[in-house]
Amino acid sequence: MISFLKNFFQRYFYDDEHYAALFFLIISLVIFYFLGDVLAPILVSILIAYILNGLMIFLEQKGNSRMLSLTVTLFIFSLFYLSIFLLLPFLSRQILLLVSDLPQIFESVNTFLSSQLNNYSNSFSSNQLEEALTNAFSYIPILFQNALLQLNSGFAAVMNALLYLIIIPFLVFFFLKDKEIFIGYLKILLPRKRDLLSIIWNDLNIQLYGYLRGKGLEMLIVTIATGLVFYLQGVNYSIILAILVGLSVLIPYVGAILVTIPVLLIGLFQWGLDSSFYIYFASYLLIQVLDGNVLMPLLLGREVKLHPVLIITAVLIFGGIWGFWGLLFAIPIATFLRAILVSWPTKIESST
Repeated sequence: MISFLKNFFQRYFYDDEHYAALFFLIISLVIFYFLGDVLAPILVSILIAYILNGLMIFLEQKGNSRMLSLTVTLFIFSLFYLSIFLLLPFLSRQILLLVSDLPQIFESVNTFLSSQLNNYSNSFSSNQLEEALTNAFSYIPILFQNALLQLNSGFAAVMNALLYLIIIPFLVFFFLKDKEIFIGYLKILLPRKRDLLSIIWNDLNIQLYGYLRGKGLEMLIVTIATGLVFYLQGVNYSIILAILVGLSVLIPYVGAILVTIPVLLIGLFQWGLDSSFYIYFASYLLIQVLDGNVLMPLLLGREVKLHPVLIITAVLIFGGIWGFWGLLFAIPIATFLRAILVSWPTKIESST
């Protein structure tokens, strides 16, 4: 064991810069772990400013002045930010409505499935089928109610938290306007010799910005398209379903499977096996197919190298540690760790 550790450190930590980089990374992770909740507004603002900075740079490259690029970027951010808070009261009302209707929804779906199984199954008695379905569905309404109530209380907290409402736009503005000043402060904290950290940052910047830009646009397009299609069909709780479908793109494969459950339940409760249900579910499947085969490859491209298993693992781990904020920062942290693993040189590589 001692021999293994000795060889490991000789291979990966053969320069003082490596120890300095490791120290900086450990300190950063410790601060995030213990002060993550306190620093959440700052971290969210940095993440938003980082995404918007790409838009501002794009506008500057098109020949616009820095001030005009900053103004247009902040205007777009303000519109999006205000639209979220205008939407929250409607979403909160739909959540409360859905919570009150959940027992009826599951009772209706349970009755429907019982009748279907009774018609097509001769292997079990009706009592056995009814008992099995009752056991299977008994705990689901409680889970959904708790999840929706927590979601609603989270939205209500955001609505009532003037801290987030005021501070995040304020911080985003200054992070964009004075980014050179903050980068200068960061350089003071970093070691003089920072070639390794520069390599890690360059890889992280390419991967992270590509992923956040692509996933952000994908979520927005899928949410708007789903909400519009469901609204035109008169689907109950269309806003909730649209947001769930949009959020599901964050977790490859698993997200689509999980969100299909409430989509099916609400559709069966509203229409049963009527033709409207088939049209509704076919439109949902079409959105999923177009997203997976057209939208996602188009927006993400080939430069993003986050494997679905890595994404799912990051969401489970950091979501378990920090809850909602862990889910929000799971992908950036996973991208950061991947950049370290890929970019960290070995003694053999440096000698060739």
